[in-house]
Amino acid sequence: MNEKKSHKVVFALTERQGKTYWMRVGVAWPNRDGSLTLQLDAIPISGKLQVREPEVRDEAPWEPRRRPNFELPAQLTGSD
Repeated sequence: MNEKKSHKVVFALTERQGKTYWMRVGVAWPNRDGSLTLQLDAIPISGKLQVREPEVRDEAPWEPRRRPNFELPAQLTGSD
């Protein structure tokens, strides 16, 4: 049996002012006996976790934000 089992995403749920906020805190993968192994990168203080199938947006590679390229006018830089 060479079936590839996909991982799952672990979220911590925090409720504030009537809203629920989700924060990704780790991953989970299934074991042969049907149980899950969790690897947490953060410990939630709420104690409430959700284990879900990953979505496309969860698996997109991380890219740093690019800084805007502001060029100073020539009169401020002293160049002509």
